[in-house]
Amino acid sequence: MKTKKGAVGLQFNWIFILIAGAAVFILFSSFIARQNEISDASANALILKSLDAILSGREASAGTANIIKIPKTKIEFGCNSYAIGGISKQLTAISVFTHSVLEGNEIASMTLEWSIPYRTANLVYLTNPETRHIFIGNSDFAREIYESIPDEIGSDGYTQVQAIQDEDDAIVRIIFFDQDPVLPENLKGMENKAVTALKVNGDKTKGTLEFFDLVGDKFVSAGKSYYIGRSALFGAVFTDNLEIYECVTKKSFDRMKVVSQVYKKKLNSLFDHYQKNGDSCKEHYSDENIQAIIDAASIFSQSSINEIDEATKNLEEQNRQAQLFSCAAIY
Repeated sequence: MKTKKGAVGLQFNWIFILIAGAAVFILFSSFIARQNEISDASANALILKSLDAILSGREASAGTANIIKIPKTKIEFGCNSYAIGGISKQLTAISVFTHSVLEGNEIASMTLEWSIPYRTANLVYLTNPETRHIFIGNSDFAREIYESIPDEIGSDGYTQVQAIQDEDDAIVRIIFFDQDPVLPENLKGMENKAVTALKVNGDKTKGTLEFFDLVGDKFVSAGKSYYIGRSALFGAVFTDNLEIYECVTKKSFDRMKVVSQVYKKKLNSLFDHYQKNGDSCKEHYSDENIQAIIDAASIFSQSSINEIDEATKNLEEQNRQAQLFSCAAIY
């Protein structure tokens, strides 16, 4: 009997040791996992903070293009924020046009001034340097846009879509000028890659846009939109999502409205100054055109773009006349 009790006691001891060991292992594993989560969260927060500083610097310097080195990561962009691993950062005053997801250890950035007709904002564009942007068109405008892409950003230009060669790119954006998007036979192997398209009808002043996704071997429309000014068109070139493009553009319109209100105050001050001194220059400072821009900037639509375009041309002539008669410039 003593032998049986000893054997049973020994079994219980082993069971207890196994249970206790498993509990310690689970506790230790949970601790390690938690520490890894904290470490990843700290690293992601640091990347976001650094990227925020970089974007602020890019927004302040128009006409620049750079490659930004970052730790390899996946960044998800929306209209007013961007996030890494569940940690997000707000994009408030900066207008950033980019793909909805950027992944890798480099980001190509470009900044352009957006003037309607005075400088309204600096627009920031982000893309993966490995993304291939293909421009299809035989017009001078299509060539101008393609040749404006800096070397830091991968791009090709063709007059005919059939001339495109598959270079095994993981991400491809094809911009068609004045023609419907089609996928030629020699690119049929791209169905399983991230391929999107943009159709542009217009010129450097204004035009219409249509966004496309590749479904199977055909491009399917994701919706239509508009642009005013060449810099706004670049926003559509670097944005693969219609909703993000329109949201960022509306934010830019809000900025246009605020800046225009400042110029309206300047214009009214000039009118009051010349009127007080009985100077004929006062005739050049009607606020009708600038008020039209303010009113139209409240809504992002094709009609509002037409109104802004007309008011912009009138304001440019108004400013030219003021300078012609040696009066102070409006902008």
